Amino acid sequence: MSFSSPFSRLACGLTSVLLPVLAGSALAQTPAPKPKPKPAPANLAAQQSKVLPEIIITAKPDAYTAPYANTTTRSEIPLRQLPQSAQVITRTLIDHQLSQDPGDVVKNFSGVVGTDTREMNNALYFIRGFSSAPYQDNFQLYYPGPASESLINTERVEVVKGPTGTMFGGAAGGPLGGLLNYVSKRPEKEAHYMMGMNAGSWGAYGNIWDVNQPLDRNGRVLFRLTGDVRETRDVNPFIKGHLTSFFPTLAISLSDDTTLTLRGRYSDRSQTDYSGLPGTGTVNPGGFTFDRYTIFRAEDQPAASSKTRSLNAELKHSFNSDWNFILEANYIDMNFDQYSVFPSFFGAPVGTFFPVDAGTLLQNMHSFAFNARVNGKFETGALKHSLTTGMDFDQTTDSGVLLVNPFIGIIDVSNPAYPAFAGGGISFADQHNDYQTIAYFLQDQITFAERFHLMGSLRYSQVKIHDVDITNFIDSQLTERRVTGRAGASVDITDWVTAFVGWGQGFQAPIGVPIAGAKKLIEAEQWEAGFKFEFSDTLQGSLAWFHNERTNVPVAVGLLNVQSGVQRAQGIEADLVWQATPEFTVLMNYAYQDAVVGSSTTVAAGSRLPRIPEHSGRVALRYDRKEGALKGFGMGLGVTMATSREGDAANTFSTPAYATVDAQLSYTRGPASVSVGIQNLFDVRYYQPQAFLGGAVAPNAPFNVFCQATVRF
Repeated sequence: MSFSSPFSRLACGLTSVLLPVLAGSALAQTPAPKPKPKPAPANLAAQQSKVLPEIIITAKPDAYTAPYANTTTRSEIPLRQLPQSAQVITRTLIDHQLSQDPGDVVKNFSGVVGTDTREMNNALYFIRGFSSAPYQDNFQLYYPGPASESLINTERVEVVKGPTGTMFGGAAGGPLGGLLNYVSKRPEKEAHYMMGMNAGSWGAYGNIWDVNQPLDRNGRVLFRLTGDVRETRDVNPFIKGHLTSFFPTLAISLSDDTTLTLRGRYSDRSQTDYSGLPGTGTVNPGGFTFDRYTIFRAEDQPAASSKTRSLNAELKHSFNSDWNFILEANYIDMNFDQYSVFPSFFGAPVGTFFPVDAGTLLQNMHSFAFNARVNGKFETGALKHSLTTGMDFDQTTDSGVLLVNPFIGIIDVSNPAYPAFAGGGISFADQHNDYQTIAYFLQDQITFAERFHLMGSLRYSQVKIHDVDITNFIDSQLTERRVTGRAGASVDITDWVTAFVGWGQGFQAPIGVPIAGAKKLIEAEQWEAGFKFEFSDTLQGSLAWFHNERTNVPVAVGLLNVQSGVQRAQGIEADLVWQATPEFTVLMNYAYQDAVVGSSTTVAAGSRLPRIPEHSGRVALRYDRKEGALKGFGMGLGVTMATSREGDAANTFSTPAYATVDAQLSYTRGPASVSVGIQNLFDVRYYQPQAFLGGAVAPNAPFNVFCQATVRF
């Protein structure tokens, strides 16, 4: 490990100097008064009736738990009463774990498989066995999405598991495994500012900021600007890049009951593309063994780049304490240019000599979407209703060309010399696709006898898909009108334990893959049941069984796909967040996922779905000293594990099981804070599946250190 840049040495030097100095000053502090006892939990139905529609804060400051996920559920129903599995990761937990990328966050959810920042446009999330699309503030992000961004503007991350086809969709339908929603920070009435710098192993360094400034004395015009500029580095010296992200937000109180929020988003990321390594010679025995950090590349190979610009508007109006109207609109423009080098499609290796091809992917996507909805609470006799109704519109245009230049050279991986990069070549795809969805939805939760809750949802969708692939002579159109539903029930067994059962449907058109013949919608259906528990704001968790199945799955046959597959994912998930004392917090999750092929024309039934471990889990402990001589010190320790994962759909190779340990140490003194995070504390070495061309592996990151110093004022 080396800290080669001057910024790296400066940030970590500040950490090593400030920690003992600030620690010494802490010894002289007068112990702080003990925190007041937390109030006993109130009746859940009474709590619900007191929540005003305009309230958007879902967790107390410094809390790990959040009783609501209003943004992602599009309702004001407590998570405990929702007959579907959902969890929230708060900003406090993100900060305590020194999470830098979205993939660092999702490991705290059971049954969610994250992505690797090296994967760029190939980034995928999996929830309950199936791929999922990330959302930002209620709107679907296509392609890299937040996987290529900073978390500096993220207030919390919410997940809803299973088909979300009644309350959410996209231009081509909603995600079938579940959705991850990255909820942005909002401007606040009290001015505050944060500036920081960070550095990591192998010469990475950067700067972050968060400026919150009211623009008038009455707090009716609020402004917030967050940003992250960093140089990214990998243990492999050839993989390096740059990220510039900033997020301006303006909130205007048009009246006491009406607020307009405007959010801008700009992200520009570049990085050397990484195609991974073959399974043979890494996780499978071969005539030779790859060095872990072998890379297929070329001299003068351009960096892959992703540029995203978006504007989001949200108008909220409260008619009274029970009824409100929300209108949201979002425009996103994304360009992605990928330049890759990989083992040749057209020739097999001989010993350690690998012929390589060059690939060029040039992609552009525009999307405009809006939704309007009304939330209301009312009573009919002894029944209490929580109603949500509205409509969605999403129009997305996605164009891209994929070129492959065969045999640009030969790399001897035992003694590599790299050929010159050559772009252009044979067109494998030249797509011009248009997707449009118009949908109307209605959801009602009925509470009676204070403890019994019934929920029903219906969504009517009209989907229009027009795919053109000039290279593969495809010009297909799909127009579908569908009604999807969701239903469930929950009962409060005690004041803090609720049992639930739920059923839901969803659909999604296949996008980004060439289909032979007429396209069909991929359909999904899920059943689940379990328990949720919430004891005040100190303990929150769930235990759930689920069965999710999707049909009409695209199956590769040569260069095209046919929609003949059936896939099934079922299992058990458990999540727990427990603030055992004001200073000590525990997070635990576990997932058993039996994710297999039900039927297919190309692979055997029973084959495991790639990238999904059968068993996975995490335990993370956090201790923050609140008083006494060591007040301000915090430390965390986490263990993440997963069993073996299949590397491709045919199950020709798998990556081994692993368990890694991460650790954090921080100290806060007044406005200043310094933190050190260690990933892979014991330097465990293993490979993980990678999405590139559907059959590669990548080495995990070895022991590495991240240092951060911030000042808040």
